[in-house]
Amino acid sequence: MGIRGQLREVEDQLIKDLKETTVPSQQLAKKYGVSKQAIFNFIHRKGITRPKKQEPEHTEKKCLICQSLLRIARKPHSDFICYQTLREQLGLQRTELSSHLSLLRNKKLVPQKFGRLFSKRAELAYRIYFERRLPVRTIGRQVGFKNFYSVIQRHKASGWDVPPPHFKYYGTERRSWLKKRRKKQ
Repeated sequence: MGIRGQLREVEDQLIKDLKETTVPSQQLAKKYGVSKQAIFNFIHRKGITRPKKQEPEHTEKKCLICQSLLRIARKPHSDFICYQTLREQLGLQRTELSSHLSLLRNKKLVPQKFGRLFSKRAELAYRIYFERRLPVRTIGRQVGFKNFYSVIQRHKASGWDVPPPHFKYYGTERRSWLKKRRKKQ
């Protein structure tokens, strides 16, 4: 007797199991002594829709990882924290952190750009940019960027909220002041 014959004998019980339980097809196949593919074909042949497995609801208020991420996100300029730093601070693996981050972003509890910076060098450059009064070119040299200004412009173009630098560029005034100073020497 073939697989169809085996399943015909237990068809009513199998349909009941498929419609009412979320038992995996592999376990049903073992129970009825057929392959997983045979169960799959039976489901499609009969047009049976299986109930979805109920996942336990994830709440940010109870989750320690989400609470830590929300605490970090409240700090000023938290959008400019790199993904690796978040992982190191929380002591997590890649998959654990990404699921929590995407959940918080979808619920709009953290900004969309939070944790999207993928360069530790860029994170360091932005930290210096926000804390010290230095020219952008100097900051770039300190962290190893040839052109940190272009990194800033690229981030601005892609929607990052990069504030103006603390350093004031005087342009022509500074050049004229430098010329006068050189003439005096």
